[in-house]
Amino acid sequence: MVSPFDLSQPHAVVSPAAPVATRAAVPGSKSLTNRYLLLAAAAAGTSFLKNPLHSDDTTYMRAALKAMGVTIDEQPEGWSVHGRSPWQNPTEPLFIGNAGTAMRFLTPALPAQGVAATITGNERMLVRPIKDLVDGLRQLKTEVAYRGEEGFPPLQLQPPLTGGACRIRGDASSQYLSGLLMALPTAQQDSLIEIEGPLVSRTYVAMTLDCMARLGVTVGVNEDHTRFEIAGGQTYRATDIDIEPDASTASYWFALPLMVGGTLTVPACPEQSHQGDFGLVGLLAEMGARVTRDGGELTISDAPLNGVDVDMNTMSDVAPTLAVVATRAQSPTTIRNIYNMRIKECDRIEALQTAFDQLGLKMENGRDWIKIYPGRVTTPALVNPEDDHRMAMVFALLGLADGGVGIRDPECVAKTYPTFYEAFGAVLHRK
Repeated sequence: MVSPFDLSQPHAVVSPAAPVATRAAVPGSKSLTNRYLLLAAAAAGTSFLKNPLHSDDTTYMRAALKAMGVTIDEQPEGWSVHGRSPWQNPTEPLFIGNAGTAMRFLTPALPAQGVAATITGNERMLVRPIKDLVDGLRQLKTEVAYRGEEGFPPLQLQPPLTGGACRIRGDASSQYLSGLLMALPTAQQDSLIEIEGPLVSRTYVAMTLDCMARLGVTVGVNEDHTRFEIAGGQTYRATDIDIEPDASTASYWFALPLMVGGTLTVPACPEQSHQGDFGLVGLLAEMGARVTRDGGELTISDAPLNGVDVDMNTMSDVAPTLAVVATRAQSPTTIRNIYNMRIKECDRIEALQTAFDQLGLKMENGRDWIKIYPGRVTTPALVNPEDDHRMAMVFALLGLADGGVGIRDPECVAKTYPTFYEAFGAVLHRK
């Protein structure tokens, strides 16, 4: 069986794949892994994280925590995290690559844990905005200094984070709010966070609150998630966690039979999850995909697809997946309320538009929407994922369906799915 991926060159060449009929195990959730790593590191006692994600983003988070004196023992089944509070000052600046969760979660956690440090990242991280989070910390009287361009990392942080009141925008990134929520319960004083404007990716905030509750910390929140009341002086309690599969990563498997034909089953998919990206399954069913569930197993089979008009604000990470599936539909698809895509690892709307134009696919876009027309790859091209793992993986799906796709810097998938090509190549073969 010959893999559809040729990785012998600096770029990947993707050939059309035959229809699939298999099962696929999905790695643990990045969002959950990095949240639980942070909380367990601040907890009293030792927590065991089963099925964590091994990837660049979680490696950067672990390395940063270890640099601050947290002991993490890695075993085949998972990681034992020996919590401590306060953390130690690192001897060097904390480098977290392009791991957005690590940057946005650690930034408030450092002063909360009594740490004075500089936190920085790679070139792409240094152009990802963080002003809203810094403004919130400054309202809480925490000393934060920009060490480069105003509004962007690197940041120099000084303790303490003692609590208080702040207002932050809700329409940029929910990770700013999640970072503050996880840090403030250990502050001396009670805290109040008020949200200005609509809150994007609300399901990820619900995930954060659930993770905190699993380690014994609670937050008061009003019905529309615009006001969060956090009691100070709380202590996280160590516990054992079984991390569920990553819904964003699962999206590429869910899309696979719709791109190449066939049937695919993904086990261990929870029926109830705070990972909003599992909502993609419902959208695929709405388009016409055949979706069945047997307990924790989800099976998706190809079928004629129709275009849809959908709001993906709560699951923008899987909007690129739906976009490539939409090329298989019989009518156009519009995806709305996804401005957040523009401030991810790259401007994902522009990256999609550029690649679609190169490959002869029709797409239109605006500030916070895209429209995808039915089509096939007609112009073979070497496309640029802009060092964005999710772009590389959705471009691979297009290549598996139609061929004619080369991908620059294919190794960027290591950010969340280092074994992507091996895992897909193991169950696929060229037509």
